[in-house]
Amino acid sequence: MAHRTLVRSGCVLIAVAALAAACGGDDGGDSDAKKVYTVPSSATPKPAADAPDPGARDGIEGARAALQAFLRGQARGDAAVCRYVADGSAFLKGPALKGNCPLGVKNTVHVVRPLERQALRTVVVTGGRLSGEDAVIPFSALHWTSGTMTVSTLQPRFTLRRAEGTWQIVR
Repeated sequence: MAHRTLVRSGCVLIAVAALAAACGGDDGGDSDAKKVYTVPSSATPKPAADAPDPGARDGIEGARAALQAFLRGQARGDAAVCRYVADGSAFLKGPALKGNCPLGVKNTVHVVRPLERQALRTVVVTGGRLSGEDAVIPFSALHWTSGTMTVSTLQPRFTLRRAEGTWQIVR
């Protein structure tokens, strides 16, 4: 019986010693474990101005990127996405923006349902086609990873046109 107790005590002592060695222990010196971690200066985020405008790309890829950026920004209420809306366009004068893009975008977060807003935040635009100088992207080309929305949340199709080097929504 005394033998079992000694074996258990020895196993516990070995386990504690192994844990202490694995944790580094305190060697009394200036070890790396005592240093405070600081974020490297290169980890600071770059200003948005340094990032290329997704809507500036050529072809249908640029139109998709512009529409995706607009819809995601609209879900956040970010008026900066108004650069993707053509001045004086039917889209600007439509029911969503009512002629005032910054105000319309900011109000979107209060108008759409939470699950629709969630879908807009995760929307990915994958389809569409070029038709002359326009890009036509149907609602069916929009996909999202969470939330839900229907064509009545937005509109059946979006028409974009390049202006000032960026694709902008015109209808």
